Amino acid sequence: MATPTKTAAVNWKSLLAIFFNPGEALKEKAVGLAWPVAIVIPGISFALFFLQTGLDLYRTGRMNVWLVVLLAFMGLLYGTVGIMGLAALVWLLTFAGKREVGIGRAISSFAAGYAATLIYSLLGIIFSAILGWRTSVAFGVTGVLWAFRPNMATIKHMTGGKKIYSLFLTTLCGVILLLGWSLLGKINV
Repeated sequence: MATPTKTAAVNWKSLLAIFFNPGEALKEKAVGLAWPVAIVIPGISFALFFLQTGLDLYRTGRMNVWLVVLLAFMGLLYGTVGIMGLAALVWLLTFAGKREVGIGRAISSFAAGYAATLIYSLLGIIFSAILGWRTSVAFGVTGVLWAFRPNMATIKHMTGGKKIYSLFLTTLCGVILLLGWSLLGKINV
């Protein structure tokens, strides 16, 4: 039986650090995940978050089962393609390429910041399934808000330490994400 390589061990260690303390992991440059792996974190996070929204709307009679499934799939796309696009936009707006921050590192760092969102989304699905609670706001939105701090650390690094500009871009990203969720949650086909 082959033993895991040192690189694989470092990736697992980085992943655990991201889940338990994403801001510190990003600050210490512990993100050793390739962007295609890291983007899975927000992809699953938003799929579960949008699933919670769909289940909440289903319980109130405002959405059928097929739309709940569609909304969860849209969350998966929102969390992967949307977060990659948002990270690329921030990368461009911060001129991070001039500071030798590659687009792949920007995407992986940005995506890894959604580890807390993943944890909150999982907890929300559990509470929704077991207790029948409406959890999209209590768990889903809270999880997205928890991603702001690690994203701000990433953006601050990408701006070269400009605090006010980092705060502005972090706020802009948060508004874009929550506005998109709000608009997609209103689908009725």
